[in-house]
Amino acid sequence: MIICKKCGSECPDGNIFCEKCGAELETPVLPENVDSKGRMKMKDGKWVTDKKDSKKRAKAEKPAKKPPTEEQLAARSRLVKIICAVAAVIIVIVLIAAIYSFVNSNKGYTAAAAIPVGRSVDFAESETHLDFVEQSSNGFINSMGDFDYICISEDTVRVSGSPQPKWVIMLQVDENGLITEVEYYDFTQLKLNWKGRKMAEKLTEDNLVYGMGIKNVNKTLGLKPYYIKRSVSNDSIYCYRYYYTDTEAGFDRAYNYYVDFSDIEQTVRTVHYREIEYARTIFNVQEPKITTVEYVPGDIDEETGEEAAEETEESTDTTEDTTEDE
Repeated sequence: MIICKKCGSECPDGNIFCEKCGAELETPVLPENVDSKGRMKMKDGKWVTDKKDSKKRAKAEKPAKKPPTEEQLAARSRLVKIICAVAAVIIVIVLIAAIYSFVNSNKGYTAAAAIPVGRSVDFAESETHLDFVEQSSNGFINSMGDFDYICISEDTVRVSGSPQPKWVIMLQVDENGLITEVEYYDFTQLKLNWKGRKMAEKLTEDNLVYGMGIKNVNKTLGLKPYYIKRSVSNDSIYCYRYYYTDTEAGFDRAYNYYVDFSDIEQTVRTVHYREIEYARTIFNVQEPKITTVEYVPGDIDEETGEEAAEETEESTDTTEDTTEDE
């Protein structure tokens, strides 16, 4: 509608003169994107809009935000406190789990290092808070070596798909019940591969220097010991398990790398290593040595009164495996 400025009457859109007083009506100036009927013009099939005007109108039409009430502020405050409390609990749980995992992973190593050679097993149990038994429930572990007492971790780790204790401590005692040897196995070093950690090349005696400390040895090799043996001789043996790819042979070679330490000086004395011939052990089809007994007529054992016998060995195995995996 158009308002006549002379008489104030309302006239239909499109009239040039007022229908009541006949005065000329002023036609309002429309925006470029609006036609005479108030419709937006089309351009390339799309509505042409004035973005600035639309933003201004939207802002003007938008109701002003009401300030939050005291109840809303109190509710927000409670929510923030709850979120902070939950976050704090989660952080504490994560820290406790991390500390427990770290302590538990080093429990065997710490206990083995705390066992005094030359003392009784009871004293070792009181120092380490561990229980040692004559046989464990793990038959594989029992067959690993000679021991008088053993303690295995309750936590397990998978080695080549087989669950094994994370660590094992074996003790040997003398006729007086005093500890003569302490052996420690860390199976977590083999959880990725039974061959140990992969190295770029073969390790030799030249990788270490005489007189080097244990911390420098671990740092230089980039390995942690898989096996540690302490004895009354005041010497310790640290065994590191690793493998590397022999490009000339076309397969991996695994080694036990032994470092002899002086417990008194806490330094390296000697270094030697031995290859683990796993494939040869698994795929060997040679017959073992057979011991035969040959009786020689006329030779009489004076104690038993029976004919004596001579033992001879016949062997078809010319490739006896002398590799010993400690």
